[in-house]
Amino acid sequence: MPQHPPRLAPDEWTTSSYSGQQGSCVRWRRDCTATDHIEIGDSKDPDGPTLSVTAPVWTAFVDFARTFEV
Repeated sequence: MPQHPPRLAPDEWTTSSYSGQQGSCVRWRRDCTATDHIEIGDSKDPDGPTLSVTAPVWTAFVDFARTFEV
């Protein structure tokens, strides 16, 4: 069964569990400008650019990334 992205408030970012103590990794949240989109950003640059993808694209990326878990 496919997993769905977390349903967060638009201002709540989630950081990868692989980010370590400093939180230096990818982060994501529900895109407040587009329904069913996920906004992706760099936690090291909180004011930097972000990328918005559809929820199915995000789910496919997460599933792909899980194949490389160590």
